[in-house]
Amino acid sequence: MYLKRVLVPLFCLGLEVLAPVVADQVEIREVAADKGTNVTIPCGDLQENTSNVQWVHRGNRTHHTVLMDGGLLLRQVGVEDEGLYECGVENETAYVDRVNLTVRTEPPPLVNVTVHASTILALILWNVAGDGGHPIIDFTAQYRSAAPVNNTLEPWRPISPNHISPNSRQVDVYHLEPNASYWFRVWATNALGPGPPVEVLATTLYSDQEAELYKHFLEGAESFDTRTWLAAVCVVMGTLAVLAAGTCAVLCREWRRPEYEEEQDIIELVPNIILNPGFMETDPVRPRESYAASIIKSTECPGPGKPRRV
Repeated sequence: MYLKRVLVPLFCLGLEVLAPVVADQVEIREVAADKGTNVTIPCGDLQENTSNVQWVHRGNRTHHTVLMDGGLLLRQVGVEDEGLYECGVENETAYVDRVNLTVRTEPPPLVNVTVHASTILALILWNVAGDGGHPIIDFTAQYRSAAPVNNTLEPWRPISPNHISPNSRQVDVYHLEPNASYWFRVWATNALGPGPPVEVLATTLYSDQEAELYKHFLEGAESFDTRTWLAAVCVVMGTLAVLAAGTCAVLCREWRRPEYEEEQDIIELVPNIILNPGFMETDPVRPRESYAASIIKSTECPGPGKPRRV
């Protein structure tokens, strides 16, 4: 009787100590599934007693469906279903199979998202904490003014390019207004869809250079006399009108001179004399050679201010 009271507890204690040791000897299999899908996990090489199979998830009995063959059916798996699953026969200490389930999801939120704003542009920087189990396809960034219009924020504006390279960790934003607040957001996308966006509020800088330029342009505007400006414009326009009238008068005077008309007739005869040497042979008064020579000589020495044409 004494031996029974001593040996039985010692035997049970040995089983409890031995069970974790045996479980650790079973190799853990890795299984991955996409978020929202159904997954069936078989219970190793179990051949008999399939009706007494039980599954344990993270040390607790799972609520998922155990199939007739001993496998475990998980419907529409989520992140909360990740972890270690162990199966074994009821009332037995050793586990038959151990499976670590990983659920692939959209990319997680980006980390270290910062915005460095200047007067009219901004630089968005970020880092990646993971890809969710699928490679990142691209990044997307948007911005909008933080000032509401009619108590409503404006729609998000896209930042070019719309699909940022997965190797990039920054993007530039142009055409911003100085001294204005903007919301910026950025997220990653993989095969399962876009991850949650991360939003950052930033304010552009006030442009001192533009302020100085405005000050320079507006300096003395209050004391400026428009009559002075009008008088200066009238003087300039009058001078241009006098010059135009004088130029027209000189051109008309030169055009009406009789010497100019005679010289024009003589110049027009030169090509005929060169092309047709007998052009002046019918002249009964002046010999051909002396008359042609006089025409050529008159064209070689034009008077001052007279145009010359050959």
